[in-house]
Amino acid sequence: MAFIGLFAIIGLFCLQGSLAVSSAENNLGLKLFVKTSGENVQPQNYYQNYSQYRPRYADANTAPEYFRTGYGNVITSQAAFVDAINNRTTTWKASVNPKRNDQYRAGVLSEESMKFQLPQGIVLKKFEEPMPMSFDARQKWSYCPSMNVVRNQGCCDSSYAVAAVSTMTDRWCVHSEGKAQFYFGAYDVVSCCHRCGFGCDGGVPSAVWHYWVENGITSGGAFGSHEGCQSYPFDVCKKAGDASDAPRCLRLCQPGYNVTYAEDKHYGRVAYTVPRDEERIMYEVFNFGPAQATFTLHTDFVQYKSGVYRHTFGVRVGMHSVKVMGWGEENNVKFWLCANSWGAQWGDGGFFKIVRGEDHLGFESNVVAGLPLFR
Repeated sequence: MAFIGLFAIIGLFCLQGSLAVSSAENNLGLKLFVKTSGENVQPQNYYQNYSQYRPRYADANTAPEYFRTGYGNVITSQAAFVDAINNRTTTWKASVNPKRNDQYRAGVLSEESMKFQLPQGIVLKKFEEPMPMSFDARQKWSYCPSMNVVRNQGCCDSSYAVAAVSTMTDRWCVHSEGKAQFYFGAYDVVSCCHRCGFGCDGGVPSAVWHYWVENGITSGGAFGSHEGCQSYPFDVCKKAGDASDAPRCLRLCQPGYNVTYAEDKHYGRVAYTVPRDEERIMYEVFNFGPAQATFTLHTDFVQYKSGVYRHTFGVRVGMHSVKVMGWGEENNVKFWLCANSWGAQWGDGGFFKIVRGEDHLGFESNVVAGLPLFR
């Protein structure tokens, strides 16, 4: 692989015989790489100027019900905006959503994300299978029900956390070969992981994966479910400009859950950045389960309904994080198959496709993943 020459090997972890619940990881090895420039990749708290940063970030992501085109004018009807998109697209279709456009939140701090980077990692399998032309993780690991669950981040800019814990949930099942099911929740991340970001005002995916390894993450069901240690606390936005505040960090499980907060913590073994390489990302997802990707969010993506998304119309509104589930090709256009965190009513049942192999909107430059730790 050509990219190896740009990095220095800092570790090779043999994972043979490390799982008590399964043999799924008996033939894995992990190589981590760091840039030879000596760039600092250690976790730090970079969010000292929270009070100054939050108003600017909040204002940039509180959109009234009009649609900026990027051409110096605005469209005041969602239906008219959808028509304008569809007049320009060739690979996908837009449609009117059941909610206001500002109720679909983002949640990745683009400026801060560049300051925290996990080491690049390559996980290797001793016995490899040829990768297919198309792939859907839901079919390969059909014994993992979490892969069919579309989460809803609600009125909280928390895609950095929700996409991460959703991916961790899938990988926990995959690496136990279905023997262990644990539904990681985002409550613990948005409220207690202060190095991860600003709670409901955005955060850093890489920091969430580091938190999983160093501190563990508790379980949690959907909003109002009362499932797990700490159920997700945020519903949809009630009015324009509405935004939730992250709850206070409570190291307690909700009443009725008969496991302590500390006991409920489940951990990752290692976390890493997947190299910016189409085939490397495919190899990662095919062999080890879904991964988390981050890309630049524009207003036209909010209107996605079907097909292979390529940014066509509208303006940038932030950064967004999603779960990569597979890949394929549609009408001669290669795509990544992804799960969003805006509920099952958005898009194609909560899922979408985005152009593959072009690093479109930085999608392939920002893929992170990790391996679970079974005790």
